[in-house]
Amino acid sequence: MTRSDRWIGGIFLLLGSLVVLEASKLEFASSYGAGAGFFPYWVGAATIIVAIFLIAFSWRQPLDDDLSTSPTWSKKKLLALAALVVFVMTLEFLGFVTAFTFLVLFLLKVEGENWRRAVSVALASGIGFYLFFVRLLDVKLPGGPFGF
Repeated sequence: MTRSDRWIGGIFLLLGSLVVLEASKLEFASSYGAGAGFFPYWVGAATIIVAIFLIAFSWRQPLDDDLSTSPTWSKKKLLALAALVVFVMTLEFLGFVTAFTFLVLFLLKVEGENWRRAVSVALASGIGFYLFFVRLLDVKLPGGPFGF
C-alpha cells in the first residue's frame, strides 16, 4: 500500500458520507417503490464501507512509497489524453455513441490489441452503451449524422 491509498480512502470516506447525508434528505420510499434517495443512499453506504476497508488495509501494510520517483508521462498516457480531448471536441459532430466507439477502438489499439478484437470490443461497447443508456434509460445524448 502507498501513502496515497490512505488519502484516497479518506477522500472516499468523506465523499460517501456526503452522499449518504444528502440522500437522506430525499424520499427513501414512495407509493410505487424506491424513492429518489434510495439508490444514492446505498451507493454512499457502499462507498463508506469500501473506504473503511481501504484505510484499514493501508494502515496495516508497510508503506512502499519511493518519494524519489516522479510521475512519468509515457507515450501511451499522452495518446490517451489526446484521444479524450478529441473525443470531447468531436462528440457534438459525430454523436456521443459514435465518438465513444471510436474512442474505445483507439484506446484498444494504443494498448496493442489486434484489429479484430479492437473493432469487435469497440462495436460491442458502442452498441451496449446505446442500448442501455439511450434505449433503456432514455438518456438524451448528442446525436450525430446517424442519429446516435
